[in-house]
Amino acid sequence: MIVFLGLILFASPYIAWKVYEHRAVLARVPPPLEVASVEYRLEEPWGFGPGGNETGFVVYRLSDASTRWVQQQGAQLGERLPGGSKVWLKTPVGDVSDRESWHSYDRDLAMMSAERLKPHPATVAEYLEKYGFTIPIQKDREVDVDRAIQTPGSFYNMGKGGSVTVIDPDRGKVYFFYAG
Repeated sequence: MIVFLGLILFASPYIAWKVYEHRAVLARVPPPLEVASVEYRLEEPWGFGPGGNETGFVVYRLSDASTRWVQQQGAQLGERLPGGSKVWLKTPVGDVSDRESWHSYDRDLAMMSAERLKPHPATVAEYLEKYGFTIPIQKDREVDVDRAIQTPGSFYNMGKGGSVTVIDPDRGKVYFFYAG
């Protein structure tokens, strides 16, 4: 019994941290949407403290009820989310209006891993490498989010700290990624 209590006492900070971390990951999805599962998550830090960099990509599967709700909202989905249509923009992501956020290094080829033609559609890979730190996202995940940001029907929000949230009604998913 003492060993069991000692184990609980020893493990409780770790468990508390994991619960806190899980809640923080789920809090990235805007209300009233509900998450059924986190399908994919890759987050990596480089450095520590001021000047440190972090890059991450998370795919959330919405609950069946939330998927039906976002699909029923259609073109008005942005108006029904927190902040309304001023913060929830319709896709496709523009090539000109969002140039600084999505194509920030087009004029500095030394900062890019591959030369790109101008103009070109926004991609998650380009967004994530905006500070020179990229992560190896699974190709099928990258294709799905690129389709969501390059075609009409989805909504995106440019959030705090260099984050982007994309709601994809067709697939019943939310994509959250950041480079900062």
